[in-house]
Amino acid sequence: MDYIQPFLGTPAFVLAIVLAFALHTLIRRQPPRLIQRHPPPPRSAGFSPFTLLPSEIIQHIASYFTAPSDAASFASTCLCIRLATGTEYLSALHASPTERLRLLELLLADAPNDPIANVPSRLLCVHCARLVPIYIGCGASATEACSKSWVSTECIGSSFLLPLFHTIMAMHRHGRPYDAMLDRLTPPTSTNYNGETGVSSQHTVRYQISAEGFLFQRTQATYIFPPHYDRSTFAFKFFCDHIGGHTGNIPATVALVLDKVCSGSHSWQSDFHWCLTCQTVLLIGARKFRGRGIGLMVTWWRDLGNGLPGDEKWADIIREYDPTKSKKKTANNFMYIVEAFERYNTEDLGFDGLSTLADRKELLRQSPYEVGAGK
Repeated sequence: MDYIQPFLGTPAFVLAIVLAFALHTLIRRQPPRLIQRHPPPPRSAGFSPFTLLPSEIIQHIASYFTAPSDAASFASTCLCIRLATGTEYLSALHASPTERLRLLELLLADAPNDPIANVPSRLLCVHCARLVPIYIGCGASATEACSKSWVSTECIGSSFLLPLFHTIMAMHRHGRPYDAMLDRLTPPTSTNYNGETGVSSQHTVRYQISAEGFLFQRTQATYIFPPHYDRSTFAFKFFCDHIGGHTGNIPATVALVLDKVCSGSHSWQSDFHWCLTCQTVLLIGARKFRGRGIGLMVTWWRDLGNGLPGDEKWADIIREYDPTKSKKKTANNFMYIVEAFERYNTEDLGFDGLSTLADRKELLRQSPYEVGAGK
């Protein structure tokens, strides 16, 4: 019997007594289920008796069910302990969407990165409220909101992954590193040359997270038309499903800046165009390239929102164009996107100001040089 006295003074014994008392209190507070026809709704996670315990004790309890590195995150909310313990009372608690999302973000922030991809092995889908494997995604079990959002990514970029976007913003909110994921979201610059038309083109996409926690996107499409190219046959691809209805004929603006340069100007830029539906801001410019022809630069900036469910900015992207919407707003209402992305350096938004030296060299390398052309 001598071993009993030392055991009574150990921290494990004290912790067992505290846990047993807490669970005993929970059971006693519940009325018999066989007698009550309409049981009252379970307590919310914020008012669980577990929250009455000292935070140190809660962290010790959580550490019995998780690794020590994860204990603090699990102990930060009673919802986490509910899932860890699996007791009848705690499993009856219904988590709100906000609590469930916070749990998923905490689990995501604590999980180690995939050793191959250097990003979390599971990604967050806020529409389906779950963590999905990085190489599989939501698949056939995707919710309607998730499927609808995937369709909307077609106007953002072929490389844009919705769960990766949600994961990046979640990691940013919790102060975790996200640079590797942002690099993975950003496609490499693509440069092409069409041998039939003689047109060289380059497509560049960049992302930034603003101080307010929104993801900004800048896309730039650059073309170099040879001196004898019929520019009227050029098919301009729209970057937004709404902007044509709000600002008029964008192809006419393209033709205008090209004509200005062909008429003698070295370079020319249009006024800013904008979309009142999804707040996309557009700038079109042209310039001469000596010996190569005329260059056309189309640049647009977009605010993709904070990656949370119900975000109005993301809803605006997938919203259909409404011709009855007020047209009184000007581009100045949306210039915060351009100014924040360019760090308030908006004086040079042309080819030399936005493209890197390596991209410019690659574009010019793809464009044939003709002696005496494009003077």
